Amino acid sequence: MDASKLVKMRTGPGALEVCLLMAAVCPGSFSQTQTAQPPAAQPKPETAMEKAVDEFKILTRNMGLRADSPRSARKQASVLTQFHGRLYENWRNDILDAVPHEIVQRGDQKSLLRRNQFGFNVSGPLVIPKLYNGGRRTFFSLSYEAVRERISRSFLNTIPTDGERTGDFSRTVSPSGDALPIYDPATTRLNPNFDPAQPVSVSNLQYIRDPFPGNRIGATQIDPVAAKAVPFYPGPNAAVGPFDQNNYFIVSPEANTANGFIAKLDHSITDSHRLTASLNSSNGLNDAANYFNTIAEPGAPNVNFTSRSLGLDYIYTISANTLNTFSVGASSSVRSTSPSQQGDFAAQLGLTGISGPSFPVFSFSPYLHMGSGSPISKTANNTYSWSDTFSTRRGKHAIRLIGQYVRYQINVYAPGSISGSFSFDSGMTSLPGINDTGHGFASFLLGMPIYAQETLTLSPSYYRNQYGLAAIREQYEVRSDLTLSVGLDLMITTPRVEKYNRQSTVDLSTINPENGLPGAMIVAGENGVGRAFQPVYCKLQPSASFKWNPLGDVNWVVRGAFSRSYSGYPIY
Repeated sequence: MDASKLVKMRTGPGALEVCLLMAAVCPGSFSQTQTAQPPAAQPKPETAMEKAVDEFKILTRNMGLRADSPRSARKQASVLTQFHGRLYENWRNDILDAVPHEIVQRGDQKSLLRRNQFGFNVSGPLVIPKLYNGGRRTFFSLSYEAVRERISRSFLNTIPTDGERTGDFSRTVSPSGDALPIYDPATTRLNPNFDPAQPVSVSNLQYIRDPFPGNRIGATQIDPVAAKAVPFYPGPNAAVGPFDQNNYFIVSPEANTANGFIAKLDHSITDSHRLTASLNSSNGLNDAANYFNTIAEPGAPNVNFTSRSLGLDYIYTISANTLNTFSVGASSSVRSTSPSQQGDFAAQLGLTGISGPSFPVFSFSPYLHMGSGSPISKTANNTYSWSDTFSTRRGKHAIRLIGQYVRYQINVYAPGSISGSFSFDSGMTSLPGINDTGHGFASFLLGMPIYAQETLTLSPSYYRNQYGLAAIREQYEVRSDLTLSVGLDLMITTPRVEKYNRQSTVDLSTINPENGLPGAMIVAGENGVGRAFQPVYCKLQPSASFKWNPLGDVNWVVRGAFSRSYSGYPIY
């Protein structure tokens, strides 16, 4: 219908109502006679992050935790209602477990397991009665955990038979079950009929040795040190494998104790400045299971350990898009070992020229050895660090600047074979060049090691090292489905030095004065040699990556990356 005609037809009362009705039913029908109005501005839809922030504000306002909270809500939100925590205990016991098969088949009926893991954590505002009320500015959290454990460890090994302990190898066989002859090294001599043009064989021996009569070592031929050491070796107690193999089985308890806590404190100086401090501490003991119940115990030594760390973070919120975080930290961990029993056992065995706090190591393949190697040691690792990270976002660009410095310290005392170490193999009692002859335990009884050593460490070593990093990273959102990232790091690391220059190495460019040839030992801090043997290491580390969503579906993302990195000098 033409609106102009309607106006001409209805000029009386009610005409205005008709016109308004037509305008409502047919929007724009009066466009020829009325001026068009611009559309109202539509509000920008909230992002997911903005919705989450708004929801958090509503929740904390209703809980009475904000300055604009209703008075009734603030009254209900007392300090006590802001504390949270829990108390827990994890309990395990062998009465709840089936006995392991390896225990049952050896005739035992129990396998020890006692484990308690317990602790607590609590968090809330820091309140010191009559002194300080953290309220909405200062919060703490404290966690503690402890472990108390005793658990059985089962071992199945091969040890000398009762006959072999006295020098009787008449029943000793090779792994294939054939008789294993042993020979007297004191009778070694050249074979005048040896043909060097032919390989060594039973019919073409280079050296000749006489076998022990009856494959038995005489009592007068057994070394006195070996004779005193054998009683500390337990006898066989099982018959699992063929040919007297796997003849020693033991179930031994291991104990583990640990305690640790983590404390953290957050303080908001203002809305833009926040401090966070953290302290971690732990200590414990690993009381290792024993193979023997004698001073010749060959298992791992007991280990004590402690760990401490302290950190401080300062976060400065410059704006909604710019943030700076500064962090400093220090940590220390100490690990020390000690034998279960100490004494001058070398002197008790009659070993001269050796003194130490533990039983000497006697290794004789294929049997379980005696003695525990390096029973005494102590290592402290200390790390000091600071870092600063500046992050900002400008439009589609997110930029991050990083600076980092770390100083490492390792103080170590690890003397190795402090009470002597002796290795025995079949070579000394074999027919030279012939397999399946001779035996390592027979060589031990004769007191004829193939290798022996003693470590003398007069003082600890104090190693130092440093590391630095300067980096720039940028992330560019090309469009909603494509993001590019690039970065460039400058890594600087220094070589290892020792606090008192107690380091040496072989320099292939130094002329040896003894023979005039290149290759001689150099010592740090002497004869023009610096404290370190390598230069300062400085390297650029580039990186680039992309993230592409070609289908516009969040379930399909194509990623690609490239980076080049370098390792610093190892402080060990």
